[in-house]
Amino acid sequence: MSRVVVAIPALNEQGAIRDVVTGVLATGLPVIVINDGSTDDTAKIAAELPVTVITHPQRQGKGQSLRDALAEARKLGHTAVVSMDGDGQHHAEDLGPLLRAHAAFPDVMLRCAREIGRGAPSWIRRFANHFADFWISWACGQKVLDSQCGHRLYPLAMVAAMNLPQSEGFAFESEMLIEAARIGTPIGSIAIKARYHAGRRASHFQPILDALRITRMISWRIIKRGFYLPGLYRSLTRSPLRCSP
Repeated sequence: MSRVVVAIPALNEQGAIRDVVTGVLATGLPVIVINDGSTDDTAKIAAELPVTVITHPQRQGKGQSLRDALAEARKLGHTAVVSMDGDGQHHAEDLGPLLRAHAAFPDVMLRCAREIGRGAPSWIRRFANHFADFWISWACGQKVLDSQCGHRLYPLAMVAAMNLPQSEGFAFESEMLIEAARIGTPIGSIAIKARYHAGRRASHFQPILDALRITRMISWRIIKRGFYLPGLYRSLTRSPLRCSP
């Protein structure tokens, strides 16, 4: 039987973290909060909630936060980890469809793709997302939708079988997709609503800088495989794996 835990990296999320965590707890799922060197009241709020808290005294980035969460989940006996952002962009209402998809496709790495009502808040963010999708799909050898969405489900058996990426920041999530594909794990998606809240704090994702870092990492992975032209062909000609229940 699958035992799923939700991991929520949090950097200065005092305005949203309580609502995000309580929303998840209401579904009956356990939660791991990774306080990544926050300088506001994020740590205080997390300590008041019935969750496991991992604390980084100083900011270590999203990559290290997720690596720590995956290790902690395995230690606690869980079989899968759902990652959610701590800023309120991801909603607990999407967990039900994600878990049903996991029950139907237990060996698939699942991602939520913001396909319903999608419209990035700016043209530059939209361009950065599409740019990253192209490169990641090429490196994975399969079409990957909304590759930059951090709302995902990682089967821990898959994580144990891979060379866990050591990329920092947002590049870690991109490299996890590539490494999953390398070991033969299908990458599927479920469609969720796109949510962009005007009052939400600015994203920690820097569209130009982070997209360039991700592209550099992906380019190296592609070059190491001799430019992986079969992967490019499949990413352009085959339909993505959709797992929406």
